[in-house]
Amino acid sequence: MGVIENRILVISDIHGCLNEFQELLKLADYKPKSDQLILLGDYVDRGRNSKEVVEFVKELVASNGVIALRGNHDQMFCDWIKKPIETLERYFRNGGLATIQSFLSLNVEEELAEEIDENTYRNWATAILDSNPELIEFLENLPFYYETDSFIFVHAGINPDYEDWKYTSNHEFIWIRDPFLHFDHPFDQTIIHGHTPTFILQNDSNIFYGNKKIGIDGGCVYGKQLNCLEIKNGYFTHYFVKKEGEYYDQEN
Repeated sequence: MGVIENRILVISDIHGCLNEFQELLKLADYKPKSDQLILLGDYVDRGRNSKEVVEFVKELVASNGVIALRGNHDQMFCDWIKKPIETLERYFRNGGLATIQSFLSLNVEEELAEEIDENTYRNWATAILDSNPELIEFLENLPFYYETDSFIFVHAGINPDYEDWKYTSNHEFIWIRDPFLHFDHPFDQTIIHGHTPTFILQNDSNIFYGNKKIGIDGGCVYGKQLNCLEIKNGYFTHYFVKKEGEYYDQEN
């Protein structure tokens, strides 16, 4: 179990929104030598700059001791790399096309307008893996949670039905909504999570404060905002940056 005495900054669901991520770190006055930055996953998909976000996060982990956790979209990307045909429909339905385009630096949409076969998808996956082995390995080895005496940091949540929250499956750590969102949990620590945009939990995209649960996904890639939760001396502070320019249409 980790012990963090300095200021903690928590950000989740960046989804390729590199400019907003970097702007948010500046707004929060992130100091690598004294602050502990914790990222709750979903670095890729839907946004335009997924590759650049992964590169930046990897560098933050290596240079500044940032804690980067795994999200369901990071997992889907790795799954697609391994099985590009079997997972294709699900991955594309969840915004994977933007990630493929980011990693390949080509206009995938134009190629999709032409008739392509399964070999094209296999070739895309192979090309991404061959040219970015360290980035893919980085994503494949991301942990599912991080805990301190006071907090559990996780992408989606935990299963409150278990006697010990660590019985939660890896799939649930990155995908769960019910019963986590709609029922209180019996554990002592406060759970800080992303995955479910806070505008689903309340009437705005600000940080959601529940009963021993804090949701921070501001739905940036949907045109809302990227949130940062500051934890310092037992108090919470909220920083946020509004989405710039175009955004991902939830209807598509």
